[in-house]
Amino acid sequence: MNKFFDKNKKIIIVIISMFIFAFLCLVGYNLYLVKKFDNQIFNNTYVDKFDLTNYDFSHAEEKIDFCSEYLLSKKIKLKINGNNYIYTLKDLGFSVDSKKTIFQIKNYQDKLSFSDKINIINKKIKKNFYVYYSVDDNKLNEFLNSVKNSFDVVATNSYFDTSEGVKYVKGSDGFSLNVSNSLNVINSYFKKPIKNNASIELIGDISKSNYNESYASIDTMTSSFVTNFNPWVTARATNLRVALNYINGAIIEPGEIFSYYKYAGPYDKAGYVFYYEFVGNGVCQIATTTYNAALLGGLEIVKRYPHAKKSVYVPGGLDATVASYSSGWNVDMQWKNTYEYPIYIKAYSVGGEAHVEFWSNSNAKEGKTYTTESVWLHGRGYKTYLHTFKDGVEINKSLIATTWYSED
Repeated sequence: MNKFFDKNKKIIIVIISMFIFAFLCLVGYNLYLVKKFDNQIFNNTYVDKFDLTNYDFSHAEEKIDFCSEYLLSKKIKLKINGNNYIYTLKDLGFSVDSKKTIFQIKNYQDKLSFSDKINIINKKIKKNFYVYYSVDDNKLNEFLNSVKNSFDVVATNSYFDTSEGVKYVKGSDGFSLNVSNSLNVINSYFKKPIKNNASIELIGDISKSNYNESYASIDTMTSSFVTNFNPWVTARATNLRVALNYINGAIIEPGEIFSYYKYAGPYDKAGYVFYYEFVGNGVCQIATTTYNAALLGGLEIVKRYPHAKKSVYVPGGLDATVASYSSGWNVDMQWKNTYEYPIYIKAYSVGGEAHVEFWSNSNAKEGKTYTTESVWLHGRGYKTYLHTFKDGVEINKSLIATTWYSED
């Protein structure tokens, strides 16, 4: 019986010894494998598309240097002022930092635990690392300055297009690439390893256009008036056209009072010529045309003076003088913008016609339309009325003025 147990004991000892031996062999082999990779890159280790399996670290750097031409051909997208521009890293003056690229692999491997290293080595787990690049500030600065003119945009101001009616055209903001700031942004981006399809937004200096949102509301001709003149009376026709030109493009804000003198006066300034008795004679006809456009727009009349005698180009009582012996020299014609929207004045001549148009928003008159009426009293007297309509029905009739002319 003792001999049987002694025999089994020996077998167990042999088996345990074999297990210990196998374990020690395995440990020794693993120690050998781990030691082997102290200065060698693990299997299935890639930088970009390049396999660095079993490279020692110094030769791996040489490999990356050798592949730098390909790596520098990588595209980079620069977002500048809302547009995308594609360049290669080489265009921007970059170089591959092979030392830093390989160091990230060594640093990664060194920080792994023994068991993690064994696991990676035995299972051949694939690991991909990115490329580090270095930026040459001088080359990058030179590049950015060389292309700056391609990116810079001069601000365009908003304006009124009056070729067909009146339309407010929005301008565009200006942009100037900030080279110093852009250099810092790019440098900051490349402090980390980059992935493919790199995209960087560069910052510039914005110069705002003079866009006025309220002007964009102008979409309708709210009123207009036309008077006739003899284009062959050259001096007078000149004065009329000059006065039209001075008020053309005037913008009257809500609540603002339009002064004819402010825009067209004084009547001896550039462009006006001598006619009949004085320089600028004839400007009253344009004041009258503007006055009637204001009436037909339902606007509030602030100041209006009649001529000494009835004008031939409008019915009695609907004229407005700004230079009259009877009313005092250089009087003014004024009206107030009672709309909630700005008014743009378009003034021009066609042949022997003087046109004054008021443009504003389609809701400015709240669906109302207006007509004027001249009623002869007797002698040199006239009463003028304003008729207000809505939906084709007259809703009001109001007195504009009672006018007595002093001369025939």
